[in-house]
Amino acid sequence: MQNRTLTNIDRHKITTDPTFRHRSGPDSGTHLAALRKTLRNTGRLDPVLVWQEVDAKGNPTGRFVLIDGHYRLAAYRAEQSAGKIEGRGIPTVLLTGNRIDAHLAALMANSKDTLPLTIQERLNAAWKLVMTYRNAISKPRLARATGVAERTIGNMRQQLRKFNEAGETPDGNWMIDRRFPITNDYEPPSDAARQEMVATLSQALKAALNEVRTRDIEIIGDALQEALGVRQFASVADYLGGGDSEDGGTAWMEPDMNEGGFLDDYDHDFKDSPTRPVEVTPRLN
Repeated sequence: MQNRTLTNIDRHKITTDPTFRHRSGPDSGTHLAALRKTLRNTGRLDPVLVWQEVDAKGNPTGRFVLIDGHYRLAAYRAEQSAGKIEGRGIPTVLLTGNRIDAHLAALMANSKDTLPLTIQERLNAAWKLVMTYRNAISKPRLARATGVAERTIGNMRQQLRKFNEAGETPDGNWMIDRRFPITNDYEPPSDAARQEMVATLSQALKAALNEVRTRDIEIIGDALQEALGVRQFASVADYLGGGDSEDGGTAWMEPDMNEGGFLDDYDHDFKDSPTRPVEVTPRLN
């Protein structure tokens, strides 16, 4: 059972682990610069999320692992090193629990100071956890954490069985692995090329919608289905997280980026907070 407490941790005691980073592409210098500016102007950012690591038997390893807030941590470290903020303490939400809890918390964390994962990054993150933990994480729990449809997670489990039966190792990119065992020469475009294609198609779709001048979701949906064909349209809906809604509404058309945050759905406050800081709260210039 996981608990969360609000505290301060020395920046030198917080370590990073690449297994908790699901973002693809290069880091955003612009975002980091914006956070540093916000920190200088306001004196604070939202706390980072840190896991008090335990081993498979539940024994503490002594490591404090960052699971959400890489840019915020970098901003605090940069401003403290530059002497803009005194002290070495980083405002932290400290998470206790097992490794699965930590992985799911990292995916669910979302605040105004973070860059939300893209749909493709969330799919790859879900696929990674399916490959790592198989059926140890329930489909509803994994769906809530990633914003990926339960049906898609079920498909991932089926695909993993295909890989295991064939004695093959998945690539790790869901857009490639979902086609297994069919092989072809398809290679996903680079992040830059993909973004350019998305922008071009987005502008074309916006122009078409503006020309028709309708906000009727059913008309738009029927038009997209007629243009794409039933099978491809179903694939698009599945990619966006659809297929699990009982009321047939349109909530599936956007990924659930607001699920979770620092608190679980059933939590109303931090557990055992406030707590004694690991280091005295840093003074701000």
